[in-house]
Amino acid sequence: MAARLVAVEHAPYLAHALFTVNPVAADGLGTLAVDRGWRLYVDPVTFGGWGPQLGGGVLVHEVGHLVRVHAERADALGADYDHDRWNLATDAALNDDLLEAGIALPGGVLTPTGLGLEDGGIEEVYYAQMATRQQCSNGGTADSTSVDGCGSGAGGPVASWELAADDQTAPGLGHADANLTRRRVAQAAREYAASHSRGTLPAGWQRWAEATLAGPQVPWRKVLASAVRRAIAHAAGCGDYTYKRPGRRRIPRVVTPAMQRPLLTVVVVVDTSGSMGQSELDSAIAEIQGVIRAAGLAPQGVLVLACDAEVGDATRVRRANEVRLVGGGGTDMRVGIAAAEAARPRPDVLVVLTDGYTPWPERRGRAHLVIAIIGDPSAARNTPDWATTVVVPAV
Repeated sequence: MAARLVAVEHAPYLAHALFTVNPVAADGLGTLAVDRGWRLYVDPVTFGGWGPQLGGGVLVHEVGHLVRVHAERADALGADYDHDRWNLATDAALNDDLLEAGIALPGGVLTPTGLGLEDGGIEEVYYAQMATRQQCSNGGTADSTSVDGCGSGAGGPVASWELAADDQTAPGLGHADANLTRRRVAQAAREYAASHSRGTLPAGWQRWAEATLAGPQVPWRKVLASAVRRAIAHAAGCGDYTYKRPGRRRIPRVVTPAMQRPLLTVVVVVDTSGSMGQSELDSAIAEIQGVIRAAGLAPQGVLVLACDAEVGDATRVRRANEVRLVGGGGTDMRVGIAAAEAARPRPDVLVVLTDGYTPWPERRGRAHLVIAIIGDPSAARNTPDWATTVVVPAV
């Protein structure tokens, strides 16, 4: 109770969530953790050693996993997502906000700086940027001795010490009640930001609150991946006959051709103009990995062109963290699209990641064009009607 009061003093907008979680004693756990039913597992010895001040900070951290929907966001990454890397990414994002708010935490907690990442990022971007980092291989966090991380409520697997979902000794919170709690917290965070000086509410919490209160959003990650897959499937279906090798059909004194399926080529053009802020570029980089995965092009990679008013660097990449974006001038994606169409081998699918403040080609090119508008949805109204357009919210 004392730690809860300290937590409310530091983060009053989390009060409803802090008093909603159901604490469960977990002897020998060595830390705190949460499950998807909003149960808070507490090791009495470890928690008592921290005292109310540090304990209050860790409470805010664990409740943050639940409020910021880390379990559901992990599900959106796909069934084969890396639990350990996701736990590192979410811990770093939460601790970054807590330290910014001046909340005390135990020594050696995980931070973006400790992972070699920039402060102020979001969980999905950290997860993508850490894909090949050495830190992801140990599966632990600096402030936890549990190999299970922060529990299933943070996006980890269901741990052996978690109660069953229907266990009534410590009833869990239902999905509807959890969403209602999140909306109450989001509203409280918005009111807190409005009544205090700018910057008092950590950026990560403000970003989450505004996104939560904005209402249901189009699942743009699935839409973008689906658009790329459809374009690739269309190109893959455009096979033709070839006499480079004989066909399987045997006709006396007749040489029959075989079918040849084209080797698919995908080019990504990234808008690096001055109107593309850091958050937009972060979103663009994160989506390149999705394009590579959707296309199944990891062996040969994709060609990435940086473009503002002219085409900059061209790099063939197999992972998103290999992308290097430079630019900052005006905006004319027609130049980038023309350069991509002229590339050899010629692309079958062309993906443009831009904020949309650019002129567009008047005629359809050879490649199937997929446009991802990052940020302002209204910019999607200006894209060519023969292109596939997806709106991607900036991080």
